[in-house]
Amino acid sequence: MRLQIVNPTAPEPGLVVGSGGLSRLNGSRVGVLENGKQHAELLLTSIAELLRDDHGVELVRITHKSIAAPADPEVIDTLVREADWVLVGSAD
Repeated sequence: MRLQIVNPTAPEPGLVVGSGGLSRLNGSRVGVLENGKQHAELLLTSIAELLRDDHGVELVRITHKSIAAPADPEVIDTLVREADWVLVGSAD
């Protein structure tokens, strides 16, 4: 698996993420998968809300997972169906 980190607010981000890609933020749907760390949900939803206000992103789902385990396959499947991209986790 290849991970590419991009600045979504750059003038031309040129996003190429996952199999389908994401050509623009405006109108895209974001999911939040928080990992149970203190304030992770607050941090990630605040980022999503800023992107909504500044770039027209729609927050469609907030999901939770254990700090010590990967997300259940059902959670991943739901995020794939409902979101175009996902904000994940948080560090201490």
